Amino acid sequence: MLLLMSLSVPRSFGFDTTGGVEIISMIGNIVLSVGVIIAALIIGLYLRRRLVQLLKKTVLDESISQILGGLIVLLPLALGSVIALAVWRNDLLGIVADFLHLNPKDVPGLLGNIVATFLLAGLGVGLARTVKNLTIRGLSENRIDINIRTFIGRLFYTITLVIAGFWILSIWSISSSNLVAAASVITVAITFAIQDILKDLVAGFYILLERPFFIGDQISITIAPTVIYVGKVESVELRATKLRLVGGEEITIPNAILFGNAVINNTYYGERRATIIVKVHKDDYSQEHTIPSIIEELKKVDNVLEKPEPIALLNSYVDNTFVLVVRFWIPSGQTHDISEMVYALHTLLPNADLEAKEPGGMI
Repeated sequence: MLLLMSLSVPRSFGFDTTGGVEIISMIGNIVLSVGVIIAALIIGLYLRRRLVQLLKKTVLDESISQILGGLIVLLPLALGSVIALAVWRNDLLGIVADFLHLNPKDVPGLLGNIVATFLLAGLGVGLARTVKNLTIRGLSENRIDINIRTFIGRLFYTITLVIAGFWILSIWSISSSNLVAAASVITVAITFAIQDILKDLVAGFYILLERPFFIGDQISITIAPTVIYVGKVESVELRATKLRLVGGEEITIPNAILFGNAVINNTYYGERRATIIVKVHKDDYSQEHTIPSIIEELKKVDNVLEKPEPIALLNSYVDNTFVLVVRFWIPSGQTHDISEMVYALHTLLPNADLEAKEPGGMI
């Protein structure tokens, strides 16, 4: 190598003579430079393969493994590049300084900052993904809802990236106070602009944490005195909850509405009570037979539970009409209607007026 370096071409690559010495020297430099680069690349690729195989057995994210593998390739490649440049010119720092218009003394620090920036950026992303995956995996062992696990994992992912970003700023001696102030102003402006969305997100986090209902439950939501939604919960997300109404439609309700209004979980228990108001004219009413007949008729309907038993009470007498309150229990595991019960009572009392009161929104 010393012999070939002694034959290297002068700094100015002009050819003053046509002799063969300069051509031989240039060919030697080219061969030596290419050989050094190829050898460094082969060594780097071998080391990368070995390192990636070892890291696959750890909990590190795939991106971290690839970044570390790339760094292993860069180290011998950088060393080979330095040797190859040194073959052509001993003043390596002078080359870089002339290209960047810098003082040669500042070049090592600049190169170090660039390398550290790329290294921290890559490792920061990889570490953030690793922390997110470990968080989600760890919380899954405690049977925490998947949406909460994902939210917490993304939160730690963002925090890790922010820390890596401030670390990179410190490398370049950039004051973070101005960035923090600008970020605060932007955050306040965004908060005012999307305050409704933030309300939904906060309410959604509360719903996911407290879990007043689960996917598959049937709930009733009273939004206004005349607006009641009854449906099966299809999904619970951070911003909104989706219901499949008893009519078959899908509705998306913002979580802030769920948080601020009454929500009834119709399927929290295994059974639900239904109420039918029966109005019977005095000529059709018998104190000894009417109420027992109603109870016996309801017991014949399949959807009526035996326990608690159906009951019928005489509630009032208005305008020659007896008003009876009939209560019975039906399963709540699925959406039921009470049309069978109404039809059975109509068959028993064809002249009576029937009005279903409970469950609301089911008929």
